[in-house]
Amino acid sequence: MSSPADASDDLPMLRRLREEVDGYLELEMPEMAEEGLAAVPSRLAGHPLVLDGRMAVLMHRKAWAQAVETGLTGCAAAPGQASFFIHTAFCLHEMKRTEEAHLLLISGPAALRQEALFHYNMGCYLSVLGRTEEARGCLSEAFRLDASLRKFARADHDLQAMWPLL
Repeated sequence: MSSPADASDDLPMLRRLREEVDGYLELEMPEMAEEGLAAVPSRLAGHPLVLDGRMAVLMHRKAWAQAVETGLTGCAAAPGQASFFIHTAFCLHEMKRTEEAHLLLISGPAALRQEALFHYNMGCYLSVLGRTEEARGCLSEAFRLDASLRKFARADHDLQAMWPLL
């Protein structure tokens, strides 16, 4: 069995498939996305693009537990890919496993700390955990990196305790 790293010849096909998955999900056609993913040769099933596509479908379906499983596989397969950590943590949080979400997110690659969504989600998780001061610092950094997140924060239920401060 070849490793995902040996899939360089298949990369254009995998990228196209990943774009198709997103397209089908935007059109509310997750079954079509799943069909495309099911057609991937088994030797490529563990490729990060395939795992990312599967995770997107599972999140779309709100199949949080399966998405966490797929996401953790993605974190192991591509430890430098920030999106696996962000999305897996989000799924854990949706399952009311917020402390685990927080711990997973901070265990991610250093590059995560350059992304506004990392800081925003950390702010949400810390707020839910009652760590308001830490949450405020994370949100300040998120807003510095992407000011448009402020409008979402004012309606985000996870940040309800912080609304007067936003």
